Amino acid sequence: MAAALLALVLAGVMAVPPLAEDRTAERAPEPPALAPEPLPDLPALTPEPLPELPAGPEGLEAVEVSGVPEEGLDAARWALYRELLAPGEDGSFDAERPVTRAEAVQALYRLSGILVRVDACPWPDVPEAFQDAVAWAAACGVSGGVAEDRFGPERPVTRSQLAAMLRRFAVWRGEDVESRTAVSWDGGEIPAYAEEAVGWVMDRGLYEGMTDRGLYPDLPVSRLQLAGVLARLQKDRDPLAASLALPGGGAPSLSREKHEALGGAVAAAARRHGAVGVQVAVIENGAVTDVYHHGWAVQGSVPMTNAHKLRTASLSKVAVGLSAALLREEGVVDYDADIGGYWGVKTWKPVAVRDLLSHTSTLANREDIAWDHQGVKAQLASASGYAGGTPGDLRYWSYNNHAFGVLGQTLELAAGRYLDDVLEERLLGPMSADCGFAAGELEEPELVTPLYRRSALGRSAESVRSVRRWSAPGATGRQFAGGFTASAWDCAKLTALLAGDGCFEGVRLMEASSVALMEECRTLPDGTAQALPMRMARDFYGRDRLYYHTGSAYGVYNLLSYDPDTGDGVVVLTTGADGKKDGRGVYAVCGEISRAIYEAVA
Repeated sequence: MAAALLALVLAGVMAVPPLAEDRTAERAPEPPALAPEPLPDLPALTPEPLPELPAGPEGLEAVEVSGVPEEGLDAARWALYRELLAPGEDGSFDAERPVTRAEAVQALYRLSGILVRVDACPWPDVPEAFQDAVAWAAACGVSGGVAEDRFGPERPVTRSQLAAMLRRFAVWRGEDVESRTAVSWDGGEIPAYAEEAVGWVMDRGLYEGMTDRGLYPDLPVSRLQLAGVLARLQKDRDPLAASLALPGGGAPSLSREKHEALGGAVAAAARRHGAVGVQVAVIENGAVTDVYHHGWAVQGSVPMTNAHKLRTASLSKVAVGLSAALLREEGVVDYDADIGGYWGVKTWKPVAVRDLLSHTSTLANREDIAWDHQGVKAQLASASGYAGGTPGDLRYWSYNNHAFGVLGQTLELAAGRYLDDVLEERLLGPMSADCGFAAGELEEPELVTPLYRRSALGRSAESVRSVRRWSAPGATGRQFAGGFTASAWDCAKLTALLAGDGCFEGVRLMEASSVALMEECRTLPDGTAQALPMRMARDFYGRDRLYYHTGSAYGVYNLLSYDPDTGDGVVVLTTGADGKKDGRGVYAVCGEISRAIYEAVA
């Protein structure tokens, strides 16, 4: 590093301890307030004046932007014109793509107007293009690394991390950072280091339009969201930023507007079908907007809340399907390769991941079938482990719980990771969702409910919580067919991701092509449409088409569904209901609730 430069220009700043945005155990120290003016006797410190721009937004019209919704055009053009963000490789703005930590620091560095050139960077993992910005941010106390020897430049910057960076940047510019806002939001706990920063950001209105449905402190920030945040931050210093039409909040929630009436419909359906407890979550235009609960979590003693967690039964298969799609994105699994390669065995019939997802694997599904690793491995190699027919042939479709156990094991063996970890890293962590296949490993296992067969106990909460991680990934498949444990609220976050074609709260967490693959349908001999692994039905609950999955076990009757054309969806989890089905083969208690909500939010 140009020692003379940083030592003289930023005297005393390098003594500030590293600021670790990813560490939540302790609050990062605040840097001292620094004068933003460069020192004139140091030629290495080069202030970059802002370009002359007209006072109004008309000068932005020449900036070419594609892939941005109409309401975000001003923010995207401004960020490109000010060179705070670079255009995407294909010319698109990449509005939904998560911003990396290096890109966030680079944007603030450019916004500072002071370009510090360095010969080296404090962290060896920072690419050359970002080294000046990262060294500047470290020296000014704006941002530190994720570890002593790592900055984590490619990691997505989260809402909490960005808030901390923004507040420290404001301190560096000598601005007032006092805030009396103590933020308490549904959607996740704010890390300790970011509590005051998040309060200040919300006070300043910098996250306007981003947090209408929940704060989601660990959710990445998209490029379009960052452009809007920076424009709001700069509006008192840049007349052009002040003149922009910036994205605001989403459309009002019709479910919330009709919450009392819909709550009555939920309660009436629950009573009509004798449910002990019910949870419902609503998705509108790809966002989780509302939740309902009724009855008991523990019959007669603990009322049901939105936070309680139920075993979701076969809705678990959607979580397995999401895991498969994520691992395919990472190049870990091939949907059409024989799974014997992942097991290290020659299969008696070639079976692919796609066959397992579509219930066309022809694997035997007997009561005495093995679930452990060695038993399944032997099954795959033996004729006795299969039923008749050719894998992948729709004529041999058969709903197969055991095949999903094998699928979960296959994915874990291919990845060398537990599926809970795959989902946590890519989806559940960013979404602040506490759910998973190993109920005993949840952050709040005490919220797991018992399951009821009518009024009798179907499975105790202790039994559900007894499911823990086995000693190695792929050791057993028992939990993958029906053991995913979650609240309706958290299930709805995953459903919203699908309804949003891989975007959640404006940020792309999954490729749109992966969702399209999961929605890929083939028609079964009985006329129904089988996707991977959901079903698709036409003219369902007043919608042209819905993707859906049902689930039942130990007295729970559940339904997950979404409309891919509008982004609306409903998740219903019940326990103790009568289990009657409607004319579409869906549990009536779930169908009645879903119909009422779909009609209300149309």
